[in-house]
Amino acid sequence: MMNNIKKVSIVIPAYNEEKSIGKTLDLINDTIKSIKDYDFEIMVSNNNSTDNTEKIAKEKGAKVVFAEKKGYGNAYKKGLIKAKGDIIITGDADATYPFEDIPKFLELLKKEDVDFINTNRFAKLEKNSMPFINYIGNMFLTCLLNVIYGDNIKDSQSGMWIIKKEVIGSMDLDIMSGGMPFSQEIKIYAIYNNFKFKEIPIIYRERIGDKKLNPLKDGFDNFINLIKFKQKLNKLSNNKNL
Repeated sequence: MMNNIKKVSIVIPAYNEEKSIGKTLDLINDTIKSIKDYDFEIMVSNNNSTDNTEKIAKEKGAKVVFAEKKGYGNAYKKGLIKAKGDIIITGDADATYPFEDIPKFLELLKKEDVDFINTNRFAKLEKNSMPFINYIGNMFLTCLLNVIYGDNIKDSQSGMWIIKKEVIGSMDLDIMSGGMPFSQEIKIYAIYNNFKFKEIPIIYRERIGDKKLNPLKDGFDNFINLIKFKQKLNKLSNNKNL
């Protein structure tokens, strides 16, 4: 099956990331230019940026789509829907994620024929990459997810995923959050739909630019949405059994 996959979409949500989007895209472009077995598209999902994010992204050769509804999840939904690749690789625009590992990701996806690869930032955190309160919050949410859903995820909040497009096609994106909880929901949903799921360690770097995350507010939203999403999946199961 994997031998037929040629197109890879790299989807990046972005909101006012003019300080980092250029470095992020330079890293991606430098990495993919030496990969001959795949065709690539780089797609930036611009979530109402008011700075030069869109301008810089286009200058670096990225396709830019406009996500009119504000929110991390809404930016991802627009990008994932528009992506044309058979494989989708995601990551933030703030230079925190190791896009230089794209060749390794693709090789792993092919070798092990998995459907969804999540990345574990906790394995290789660089200095100052995650404030202590964020670290505790991320660990707490991950543990809570595993308790509620019976899963064994190591990093429920990581924003770097490698996904086969069929996984996205199996999901009802309308029931998923338009905000930060989208990151945990897409992992839960993939496992719920019985796709082959794997998690690997990655390097995670200090972000460039202003922080967008509000640890207390976003952490509470994620906590509430863990419960709400469980109810939504239970409803889906009940409808399937009717």
